[in-house]
Amino acid sequence: MGIVSALFVIFLSVSGLALHHSAKLSLDDSFIDSSVLLDWYDIEVPDLSDSYRVDNHTVSSIADTFYFDRRRLPGNYSALKGLVKTEFGFVLATPNQLLLLTDAGDLIETLSSVHGVPTNIQQLGADSDGLVYIRDSGAVRLADLDAPEFSALAEPPALNWSVPESVDASHTDAIHTAYAASLLSWERLILDIHSGRVFGNIGVVLVDIMALLFIFMAVTGVWIWSRRRA
Repeated sequence: MGIVSALFVIFLSVSGLALHHSAKLSLDDSFIDSSVLLDWYDIEVPDLSDSYRVDNHTVSSIADTFYFDRRRLPGNYSALKGLVKTEFGFVLATPNQLLLLTDAGDLIETLSSVHGVPTNIQQLGADSDGLVYIRDSGAVRLADLDAPEFSALAEPPALNWSVPESVDASHTDAIHTAYAASLLSWERLILDIHSGRVFGNIGVVLVDIMALLFIFMAVTGVWIWSRRRA
């Protein structure tokens, strides 16, 4: 019992130290992509909601996140409404935001109602000159992203509206794997190991038994020490 207790104390101490320094070790920002551990936690990954393609680049929506090609964009979003190419990179649309990206897919800026972006955006499009247009519930608007201004047009020009496209299985699997990995951090895993929850109810019971064993060892140790003193 002493050996088992010592090993368990070391185990709890190491995992406890890791949790105590979680911020320094960036455990809450480091995620696990092991399929074995993801399956162990029975993490269910939702299907892709929508995908849009421009040239060789694809943006996809899954749950409340966007992936440009296979890289996750920062932030949480309600829905994806389109992708168009511009002179500086790309523009993505949500129902109430415009995301400006570089050619490499890095987020430059997010425009929202604070910048005058209309609500209830339904479509995103562009003309032959690369100018960006949006369609909301009231009108088709020219988006001047430098100002920014969104002017309603009485007679919109011929536009190429962004429409959803299907993506191949390999692209879908890659995004599913990346999204699943973002749901399980090292901090959560170590916390569950520390508490025994990683093994479910059996692990919790095991930790309880070990706690009782520690109490037993402490009480009997004090009793033996007191008898020898006497």
